[in-house]
Amino acid sequence: MRYGLVKWVLLILGAFLMYQNRYKLLNLIIGMKLLRTIAIRGFLRLPGIRDKMVQDMF
Repeated sequence: MRYGLVKWVLLILGAFLMYQNRYKLLNLIIGMKLLRTIAIRGFLRLPGIRDKMVQDMF
C-alpha cells in the first residue's frame, strides 16, 4: 500500500518537474546529435506529422 503511494507521488513529481523544465530538456535533446536523430526518427514515425512535413516540403 505504502509502496504504491510513494510510486504515484514520485511519478507526479517527476512529471511536474519535466513540465516545469520542458524547454531546458528540449534544448538538451536538440544539442546532442544522437538524441536529436532519435527524436526526429520518432516524430517521423507518426503518420500525421510525417504527412504534414512531406506535404510542406514539396
